[in-house]
Amino acid sequence: MSGNRREAQKLLEELRNLSERRYVSPIGRALIYIGLGDKERAFEWLDRASDDHDPWLAWLKADPIFDDLRNDPRFAVLLKTAGL
Repeated sequence: MSGNRREAQKLLEELRNLSERRYVSPIGRALIYIGLGDKERAFEWLDRASDDHDPWLAWLKADPIFDDLRNDPRFAVLLKTAGL
């Protein structure tokens, strides 16, 4: 969101590398994609978080970082899938 796309891409690569050795919550990648304005990829990773029953999904309704996604019909589906 700060405009540092190169740093965001670097973080995505670090998360990918780390995920080869241990579990990494899909929420981290979703948040980076939200910051990059890539809603498609953000929803892809939020769906994975839902599949994993990630406890961070509890913040979907409250955290303003998700504001840019709220008007998308997929967000309502995600809330329902996550039991929110």
